Amino acid sequence: MVFFLFHWFIIGFVAVFSYYLWQWTYWVRRGVPGPLGYPVIGTFLNSLDHSFPGPLQVKEWTKTYGSTFGFTEGLMKTLVISDPELVDEVFVKQYDNFYGRKRNPISGDSEKEKRTNIFSAQGFRWKRLRTISSPTFSNNSLRKLNSTVEECALEIIKHIEEKTTGGAQIDMLRFYQEFTLDVIGRISMGQSESLMFNNPIFPIVSKLFQGSGYYSRLMLIGGVLPLFLVEVVRQIVRKLKMGTFGKINGITLEAVQKRIKQREEDEKAGVEPGEPEDFIDLFLDAKAEDVEHFEEDNGDFKKSTSYTNRQLTVDEIVGQCTVFLLAGFDTTALSLSYSTYLLAMHPEVQTKLQEEVDRECPDSGITFDQLSKLKYLECVMKETLRLYPLGTFANSRKCMRTTRIGDIEVEAGTMVQVDTWTLQTNPKIWGEDAEEFKPERWEKGDEHFIQKGAYIPFGLGPRQCIGMRLAYMEEKMLLAHILRRYTFETGTKTEIPLRLIGATTTQPASVWMHLTPRI
Repeated sequence: MVFFLFHWFIIGFVAVFSYYLWQWTYWVRRGVPGPLGYPVIGTFLNSLDHSFPGPLQVKEWTKTYGSTFGFTEGLMKTLVISDPELVDEVFVKQYDNFYGRKRNPISGDSEKEKRTNIFSAQGFRWKRLRTISSPTFSNNSLRKLNSTVEECALEIIKHIEEKTTGGAQIDMLRFYQEFTLDVIGRISMGQSESLMFNNPIFPIVSKLFQGSGYYSRLMLIGGVLPLFLVEVVRQIVRKLKMGTFGKINGITLEAVQKRIKQREEDEKAGVEPGEPEDFIDLFLDAKAEDVEHFEEDNGDFKKSTSYTNRQLTVDEIVGQCTVFLLAGFDTTALSLSYSTYLLAMHPEVQTKLQEEVDRECPDSGITFDQLSKLKYLECVMKETLRLYPLGTFANSRKCMRTTRIGDIEVEAGTMVQVDTWTLQTNPKIWGEDAEEFKPERWEKGDEHFIQKGAYIPFGLGPRQCIGMRLAYMEEKMLLAHILRRYTFETGTKTEIPLRLIGATTTQPASVWMHLTPRI
């Protein structure tokens, strides 16, 4: 009996191991170059190295294997591209074949998750969430948020003044993170006053972007295990309420429930509802009770009858506010940090920018219309995002239906990842000065020189980042207020060049600066 069981165990082990080896050699069998990594897990170990961010690893692989190559992460197969024509093909021309995001299986099925957000949703559910969320980021909505953003900018400047007394250096990355968390807390989380440097959410949110060992191990498990076992792990994690993302969801749910209770009390007291105060109000106005899902498969998307209305459930509201919190916290702070470093390293650019700010924003306050006149500042921000693209793993898609891009057949289920760092510094696209910081290259307007698919700091096509204009608004407001008062200068603590780290995003380890008062 023991021998019989052992015999079948060996057969089962060999069968499973052979299957994993077959998946591991997927790209080799298809004649596509790329790093092999290790049997079963593929290149997953590279994603565990916080000191060498994944996007920079992909950039190094492009140097070795060319503009198109493939790698595996457990059972996940990824094709990497950095040719602008292929990028345009995937994100725009063949959008119907690549409308899904690249997601680790441990993240779950976006069609079945009650709190699916606009970032992870796909198909008809994504279209519905996008339609409902878009008015939140219109010019009219942003104009109403201008005073809130400015209040946060003036508040962080108070902290800068306190900490730079005597010419001390400060880590601008931390200050920018406090600023962006305060802004998104005010407009997305129901926060009524500033909590800078005293925000209980800060350590929880920042931990998510620091590449915790727990998160990395979960991603490894999700990529290696078959789907039915991944679901078991997910349920265990959920029941134990583990994970930073779960804590943030809980905080958001509490904020939404508090606002619902307040609205109910106001209604009983006969208080007329006023203008929406923040994202929670906007989304509650589109809230509906949970309804039973009835799914039909139309060949392209899975369509649920509950997704065809323009209303949101409480869980969906929590999902939207959570993803806006995370996206608004990290990427905008990083963009501000990189801009600060580049301005300090290029004083002639900083002087030109200060002259524009002094000219266009002469009053103590800065209006929404004045922000739109800061054209050179826009050039600085665009050039910063070209050299230091953010959230580049979001520039990925899942192939939903077998097709061809270029000379390669891409099977359904394959992930396609853009090497954004290589794409946006390619001398063949940007010229011999591609690695140089030259904001002037943007002064004639994007359409005059940008090849389609060559510049994608906020993505491309229908799924381009919905919060782009809000991010630009925050950056303009804060940089304008700072540069009217100070000049960024490097010091003994400034790391030159910046030391880049990270897991989810690529960030500088620190951005220490002197802020010298202008005379």
